[in-house]
Amino acid sequence: MPKYVNITADDTISDTQKVTTGYFTGGVGTLSANNLTTSSLSTTQKNYYYTLQYSNEDQLSVTYGHIRGSGSDSVTNLKGETEAIYRHYSNLILPPNEQKNGIQFTSGTLANDIYVISAERARMKDRINKKNWTLILTGSNTSGTEKTITLTDDSEYATATSTTIGPRYNIKSGSAGTLIDTDTRYGWFFPNMGLLVFDGSQLSSSLPGITGASTASSAQLDIRTGFGLAPELSTDATADNAFKLVKTLKHANQTFRSEEDQTTVSYFCRAKARDFNFSNNPTFTSGSENRMTNRGMEGNPQTFISSVGLYNVRNELVAIGKLSSPVKKNYATEATIKVNLTY
Repeated sequence: MPKYVNITADDTISDTQKVTTGYFTGGVGTLSANNLTTSSLSTTQKNYYYTLQYSNEDQLSVTYGHIRGSGSDSVTNLKGETEAIYRHYSNLILPPNEQKNGIQFTSGTLANDIYVISAERARMKDRINKKNWTLILTGSNTSGTEKTITLTDDSEYATATSTTIGPRYNIKSGSAGTLIDTDTRYGWFFPNMGLLVFDGSQLSSSLPGITGASTASSAQLDIRTGFGLAPELSTDATADNAFKLVKTLKHANQTFRSEEDQTTVSYFCRAKARDFNFSNNPTFTSGSENRMTNRGMEGNPQTFISSVGLYNVRNELVAIGKLSSPVKKNYATEATIKVNLTY
């Protein structure tokens, strides 16, 4: 009997499907208000970003960047932290010939500052599922009246812009891919990177808050009004604009879904009439002449297929599957077993 049977292209079919699940820990797709908490970070780390957690696990990171370092400790440092952040994301999302000029959400208009939300890589899997996310930012106008803006991407309405880090869509006002304002662009969405990069001036004009009402303290975190995204641009290490974004995120339900490509390869493993009618199991034969233990099977051997193994070109076992019930095999029968390998 053959020890191995080669699988040809005619014996193989493959199919790739997109599978989505809730982005947050436990497969939660919509996280209720106040479930996001800030993680324990050092003072130095908070100068650059905040990490938001749910169920004691990292979910999102938020940060703020300014093209000239405003809003950071540029008195002590030659270059402020916010400038480093701005340049980092400029280099990441822009083509090389545009990086030195800075980010322009609208052609010809330089964005001096940006807010950024970054997804945890392990949670987003292959990418953030487009059209199926809704971000709600809660703050106030300049008089302290509570205000919210609801954001999603425009992939349902517009073709993606190709970039070095994958497709790019616009962030606009709406919910779960349905827009309510097709004109105002709040920023860019990069699903493959799990990045939401916001135009700081657009967010600050839409959700300004009361000037000076956004310091990073636990008490301020629970204030429902009087805060927003108009940036504090001092350079004496007292500004904390990233925390402004933390506060606007905390007080509403947030909806995100992850997406991954699952490829299933089906192998049709065929046991023809003359194949696999004997066994290497030492109990199959006995004696010095290797006579069949069951003499009744002489001339008509009977075996039972109970598992199928897949081997690589070096004859190394890489996968094995157990049948729900053994399949009887002899010279009068043939068997075709379909093995699905999903990854």
